Amino acid sequence: MSGNGPTCQPTHLDGVAFSGLSFPCGKTSNELRAQPTGSVTHCDRRRRPMSVDAGVALAVADAVWEQIKAAGHATDEHLSILEHLFGKNMLRACKILDEGGVRRVTGAPSGRLLFLVMGESKRKEEYICFPEHLCTCYSFFYDIVGRGEQLCCKHQLAARLAEAVGQHQEMEVTDEELAHMLAKL
Repeated sequence: MSGNGPTCQPTHLDGVAFSGLSFPCGKTSNELRAQPTGSVTHCDRRRRPMSVDAGVALAVADAVWEQIKAAGHATDEHLSILEHLFGKNMLRACKILDEGGVRRVTGAPSGRLLFLVMGESKRKEEYICFPEHLCTCYSFFYDIVGRGEQLCCKHQLAARLAEAVGQHQEMEVTDEELAHMLAKL
């Protein structure tokens, strides 16, 4: 993060080191994982609408993202709230961000944009991500769309955090190149 962010000491959670962000929420990661993240109801085959609890969780998260963006950095309190809402996906998103795995791609001259977010697998695939709406990763389609068990994937979270704190690589392409990237979806 930029120099105006929180003082970030290396933090070890479940054996994974995060060099850029710490999560001092006072609870262990195991305690947080034992709690429901957003109380999302399981979807049945009839596709029930999002639960009220999930809607509230997303509204809280949106407010936190706006606070982070306005400040230009994330405080310990912001990170604690996001970790509580998103659990392991938030921790994984921070790892992606720490490794420089987020690129914002802007089309010229339109200014349209998308994010390319690096996966954690050995193949190091990049996923096209619209942070508030869609990710091309398997987890998005399986856990979020298919089963309704998560609010968003780690790639969406990494892109939102990167955008909020300005910690992403910039890439400018022509609108035609951007269209070709999207045509591969």
